[in-house]
Amino acid sequence: MFELNEEQRIIKQNVHAFAKKELAPHAAYWDSSGEFPWPSVKKMAKMGLTGLYLPTAYGGTGADLLTCGIALEEVARFDHNCAIILCGCNITGGILTQASEKIRETFLPEIVQGGSVIAFAAAEPEAGSNIRAIRTRAELKGNTYVVSGEKSMITFAKVASAFIVLARTEAHNEEGITCIFVESDRPNIDIKELQGFGWKATKWGNAAFNDVEVPLENLVGEKNNALSMLKKTVQQQRALTGLIALGTAAEALDEAVKYAKIREVFGKPLGKFEGIQFTLAEDYTMLQSARLMCYQALSLIEKGAEEASQWSAMANLIGGETAYKIANDAMDVYGGMGYTKEFPFERYLRDIKATQIANATLKIEIGRGLFGKDFVPYA
Repeated sequence: MFELNEEQRIIKQNVHAFAKKELAPHAAYWDSSGEFPWPSVKKMAKMGLTGLYLPTAYGGTGADLLTCGIALEEVARFDHNCAIILCGCNITGGILTQASEKIRETFLPEIVQGGSVIAFAAAEPEAGSNIRAIRTRAELKGNTYVVSGEKSMITFAKVASAFIVLARTEAHNEEGITCIFVESDRPNIDIKELQGFGWKATKWGNAAFNDVEVPLENLVGEKNNALSMLKKTVQQQRALTGLIALGTAAEALDEAVKYAKIREVFGKPLGKFEGIQFTLAEDYTMLQSARLMCYQALSLIEKGAEEASQWSAMANLIGGETAYKIANDAMDVYGGMGYTKEFPFERYLRDIKATQIANATLKIEIGRGLFGKDFVPYA
């Protein structure tokens, strides 16, 4: 059984109080305006959240992964977009620990201080779930990499200080993929912001790299080793995204329970009707179960367990599915008013939906553990 230690309980309480006071009042505005919430990011930085999982050598806290997940879940209760930003700061920022000393010393402190975010550019229009099918290439010419290709669905695309680009460095080697660090102010980068259904404040979009030149030292990690290097990063991102979805759902459930206690129908509170009470009781049970699965996944990732990939995919899948159902049920408790923008449920549903988009990829990973790698569709 997972039991939080005293330090984790204190962090959970403190982050909950902070997010409720400092983030919740502005969440609807960031969503409706589509602005990137830099003021909120600065506040989170002062709380030590933007560098919670980053090394102390660069100003981070160096906390464990479970503690990071606990904090993200509490932030997500009150501002889903800010939780996604924190996840990017800590997990995508963590990839930079494999970069050159110059890049580490320049960008990691900026991330910790809330002055910078880094975008991870992996997905492509034609690659789909098969990351080995990417076409973006980085050709080494002398001491310079020339990066060319189109990346899609990049979180923070319009506001990132730099991109970590997944690029092919060996044309005829399926595993010949490398991470290249590309500063966003370099010439020949064309960024197109996408108008999303949710995650509106994260400024996501597509980016075309048209023969962008970067120095040799901008290679992150070893050449042709990106897929191996990023394995743990993908696991972390998946499990934490599951918790972010559940954090938003937890707040929706709390609001539904409170409303069911005071809203009277036919002379008694909604909460006295079994149809309402049983639904919310089931949702509460599912929430607790899904959270434990996410905690288990984070624990396995920290241990470097072989089954961590499958568990992180399951955590992401069950987190998103459970959260969407809970938010939808909470909207139903409010009836017609729940369908209006006077209440946050439509925002909850829109943001949670983004966590379900990668479900096909998640099921491929889960199936790989269940059937064996010989049954992966692209094997």
